[in-house]
Amino acid sequence: MARRGSSDSKGILIPLILGVAVIGLAAVLGLWFGSLGGSDFSSTEVEPWIPNGDTTEPMEETAAPRLGWPLFFSTSVMPGSDIEAVIGQVRLAALAGVHQYAVRVPLPWPGVDTPLDAVTASLERILETDPEASFFLWESFDPPDAWLDANAEALSGVTVEGKRFASLEAQAWTEAGKTAMTVLLDTVGKSKASARLKGFILAGPADGNWLHVGDYDRSASGVAGFRAWLRTQYVDNAALQTAWGDPVVTFDDAPVPDKPNTGDTLNVFFALPGEQRQVDYLRYLSEATADAVSEFAGFLRQASKSPVLILATYGSAFEYPANDSGQSALGILLDGVVDGIVTPVSYLDRGLGGAGGYMGPVDSARQHKKLWVLVDDTRTGISRNAVSGEIERIEGLRSEDVLRVQNRNYSAALTHGLGLMWDDAQGVGSLHNNEMWDMFRRMRESYEAVWPEEGVWTKGQPIAYSTPEERLTLSIVVDEASRFYQRCDVKLNEMLLSGIRDAALRSGVPTQFCLLQDVLSGQAQEASVYLFVNAFHLHPDDRSQIKNLLIAQRSAAIWMYAPGFIDNVASVENCSATTGLNVRAFDGPARSGSQWQLSGGRFVEQGTAFGGPDQWAPMFYIETEETKVMARYRESGMVSVAAEFFPEGWASIYIAEPTLTPEILREILLILEKHVFIRQTAEKHSDVMHFGPSLLVVHAGSNGERSLDLGATYNVQDRLDPDVGWQNKRFLLMPMKQGDTRVLGLQVSKETEHLPQGAVENTEATDGTPETAEPVEPPPPESVSSEPVSTQYP
Repeated sequence: MARRGSSDSKGILIPLILGVAVIGLAAVLGLWFGSLGGSDFSSTEVEPWIPNGDTTEPMEETAAPRLGWPLFFSTSVMPGSDIEAVIGQVRLAALAGVHQYAVRVPLPWPGVDTPLDAVTASLERILETDPEASFFLWESFDPPDAWLDANAEALSGVTVEGKRFASLEAQAWTEAGKTAMTVLLDTVGKSKASARLKGFILAGPADGNWLHVGDYDRSASGVAGFRAWLRTQYVDNAALQTAWGDPVVTFDDAPVPDKPNTGDTLNVFFALPGEQRQVDYLRYLSEATADAVSEFAGFLRQASKSPVLILATYGSAFEYPANDSGQSALGILLDGVVDGIVTPVSYLDRGLGGAGGYMGPVDSARQHKKLWVLVDDTRTGISRNAVSGEIERIEGLRSEDVLRVQNRNYSAALTHGLGLMWDDAQGVGSLHNNEMWDMFRRMRESYEAVWPEEGVWTKGQPIAYSTPEERLTLSIVVDEASRFYQRCDVKLNEMLLSGIRDAALRSGVPTQFCLLQDVLSGQAQEASVYLFVNAFHLHPDDRSQIKNLLIAQRSAAIWMYAPGFIDNVASVENCSATTGLNVRAFDGPARSGSQWQLSGGRFVEQGTAFGGPDQWAPMFYIETEETKVMARYRESGMVSVAAEFFPEGWASIYIAEPTLTPEILREILLILEKHVFIRQTAEKHSDVMHFGPSLLVVHAGSNGERSLDLGATYNVQDRLDPDVGWQNKRFLLMPMKQGDTRVLGLQVSKETEHLPQGAVENTEATDGTPETAEPVEPPPPESVSSEPVSTQYP
């Protein structure tokens, strides 16, 4: 988790590159362009994915089946599920070449009658239906009411809408969870499915997630856990008293603090040292949550009789904006015993044409040689009628729209090398559809073609976006530790975390999402531009290290809101030291909301307003030369966005506004002379774009024609429709309907030595029948030139 302090976490480091002298030809995504048809999974020998490098022995042939490509059908055999619906979908999955099953099973909590015979019978039926099946058991550590009734000492005292929760610090809960896992392992171990057990998914007690909800845990276990954690952070009572500014507090009586008013935009950060106890408690919540996951994972690894992979439902920092959710210790888990992370597609904007963003910094997982799996739990409206046996579909939900959303979600996994689970969460037949599984088959073949069997999963290497300078364009960098210093969480985090995530997905450049600790440790992939979303807490060594990276890599940094504001204490001088600009703070609260000042932009016109009307404290502005001004606050007229280009070869863009739009981000990238694949036309669209090895994906946010500049000439092939493709194209017009997704494979044309990316054209007739449109190659618009976008910048 924390890259600073006493945590064992090692952190992230992403060197980013900024070529300020020339317009970059754009981030090009890989040279590999294989055939669409991948070999059948059942007949392919695949080396096991070894998440911990040479510290894990390869599985024997008699052990659990090997993990090849990480594609799964996930379902449930929990009480209330329909086993016949599950089996019907297993038949379809097997025909599609998907043989890995993530199955939700009940944990047999001590003293609670749990019919495990039905579980093993269900697993054996899946194996009979698909003899090549292998299993991940999906276990929830949310104890049933009967166990909570019998173990009142384990309750956290937190109740949300009538639901009670166990304290993650309660020894009774921990031991009961271990006992339940042991019983489940022993029972499954005696079944025919035991030889096909490949791994486990550890699901948390709050709606399947490892997070805290409601008030703070003030149970005896919760208070004792916090005090024990404090002893690991401070050498003695005197150090604790100094840190908290409290001359009488001790390890024996330190209280859990009152939950603050987290909606206060006029008091964004905790006051130090007086509110250090709040900072400590937030950090403790996340670390204690990660410790609970790690303890169960470590126990399970030792208790298992064969090598297994252990995944956890964690890492949703973009999705849960409350800083007391416990979701800010991903770095600890990635450095620890778990082999991977499981999260759904974001619920915030997942509809047709929506961003469908990642819940967390997915690229950090693979940079730690761990697996991140997306769960596609798209609402399909399909279920099996348990009485009649008929497959039914609710009215008002069009099947073609469901397929389009699933296509987008697949593309998000494919391009970043993530795993993917097609999910029937309740085991009721929500994926019981032949057309759907035929599409999943083509997706599987495409995935296998993009990621060769000896590639990413065995070697555990990060995604290598191939560009003319072998650099990624944009890296979205998020900091877990800085969140502990925020009093105002939800409102600010929604704008900075999920808001900038979605803006980046619509920016039109190759983008990765990673942790700041990996940037600082050198584990993250280099990029031309970093966007530091919430780097509010930086020590002087952190600032120096980032600056040295920017200089060494000739990179650019984009800073948001309050970069480096807090060191040991809060000071606006820290922002100046971080950004290299002359940053000042308003006296008291100030209103956000700015106006773009530059003329001649491709995506943003002079006078364009952005940012909301909220008042914030602290709020910052910049004192600088007029030629470096990019935007001003509408109310005060002070500078809110400015740039600085330094003689050492690095650049700094500071956005004092706590918000960023896709259009502003694109315009800044053009000013930094980075290639943007979107060409502005009279029709303005806000499309989601993903980039991967020899891949470009476009998910249309609206109807109309979009224009792409691939930066160089490519042969282009739709990876899900082999009948659609183009030869020798750089500029492409692509008519699309809202929700269409084009998964475009790119092959360098023999007519060029450059390495950009391409797109294909395919439209649908009004009756929904696919038809191939004639490719169109327009001349480059006047806005596409070899000159910088703004003459105000060198």
